[in-house]
Amino acid sequence: MGLFSFLFGSDEKETAAGREATPRVGISYDPMLIGKLKEDHQDLVKIFTSIKKAAAEGKFAEIPNILSEFKLALQTHLAVENVRFYVYVQQLYANDLDTSDFITGLRSEMNGIARVVMKFTEKYSAVQLTHSTATSFSSELDEIGAVLTKRVNLEESRLYSLYRSE
Repeated sequence: MGLFSFLFGSDEKETAAGREATPRVGISYDPMLIGKLKEDHQDLVKIFTSIKKAAAEGKFAEIPNILSEFKLALQTHLAVENVRFYVYVQQLYANDLDTSDFITGLRSEMNGIARVVMKFTEKYSAVQLTHSTATSFSSELDEIGAVLTKRVNLEESRLYSLYRSE
């Protein structure tokens, strides 16, 4: 499956006579999507833990590479979540104003969190960490970790439960 068909879903369906293209409106339901998004969360936690460990052990030279890995993993996760999850649930709940507003609010909030995390990764990828800058780095990293942990818990306990087939 190509990247675009993974992000946007396939517009084809199987028929008894073979594969036949059928136009669809919007994003298709994917029964594997929530599992994939939760796996992404676990991968992000592992990478984040590696960053914390490198900082605690004073392995500052390793941190920029791990930050780049974290940034890429988060960007990839957010791209899939924005295109496959949010677009789908927003079309699914288009006629339910309260749920639609809830989804829109959480999407906007996540975009704000993502901007902060991207600035953090760019900031600390561009400077050489030392023992004197490690304190501020670790403090900011802990704040980001707390926000991301809270967000992951919200997504997995409440938000992802809205994803269902029509």
